[in-house]
Amino acid sequence: MYSKTENRVREEKLKKLPPRTSTEKKLQIIREAALAHFDRRVSDRDIWNSVLSKNFLPRPAQFLWKSIHNAHKIGSYWTHIPECGDRAVCQECEALEDLDHILIKCKCPGQALIWAAAKNLWLEKETSWPEVSLGTILGCGLAEFRGDGGKTDRGTQRLYQILISESAYLIWRLRNERVIDRNGEPAPDEEITNKFKFAINQRLQMDKILANRPRKGKLPALAPALVLETWSKTLDDEQSLPQDWIREPRVLVGSRAFPPRTPSRRDDSRGIG
Repeated sequence: MYSKTENRVREEKLKKLPPRTSTEKKLQIIREAALAHFDRRVSDRDIWNSVLSKNFLPRPAQFLWKSIHNAHKIGSYWTHIPECGDRAVCQECEALEDLDHILIKCKCPGQALIWAAAKNLWLEKETSWPEVSLGTILGCGLAEFRGDGGKTDRGTQRLYQILISESAYLIWRLRNERVIDRNGEPAPDEEITNKFKFAINQRLQMDKILANRPRKGKLPALAPALVLETWSKTLDDEQSLPQDWIREPRVLVGSRAFPPRTPSRRDDSRGIG
């Protein structure tokens, strides 16, 4: 651990260092996406602060932070290491396995299924799904949505940030499981969809717990109104729930938002319909 004085010295030294080219490229991608999709002109400080959003859980936030810093050991990282060049390439697509490829372009089961599920869930609440790109993913904490009269729609904004951050982090986890633990074998479609359902419903249950805590207590808490605004129009049998459903048991994100199961390639290889 460093003392406060040592931390200040280190911070001053870091300020004098030129920005890493790879990091600056990511920041520029995010700035362009924020302007194109959310009509926001943002600074580097805005971007770094957005990663600290309270709408992110720690691990997705850490994933976003490392992604902007280009700190993952993927793609071109391996091209500079002797006898490791093959790790730079996606074995399924035979393309450079950079972050853009993993999160958006890879043909392996995972990213397409998860983004489809996220889109379906979003469209339960909103009428259009913002374009998913590397810039909108890494800059999802900058997203702004406004309702009638130009007022910030807190619930919609928060749901978007939850969906994008959780989806991206899950895609990353599935990629690592496939490459490291499964020897390149992708997870079945049903398993992928179930993991997405679990991740989103886990966020809902956490919100309910935080909303039931006293706002002025020592533990983190959320305003019940914000939780209700976030998840409205996305729940199973929502019309039968009370207006304030936070204390109701067995409240789940609507299953109708998830795509029906389709046979995975593993199922096909075994002749299972």
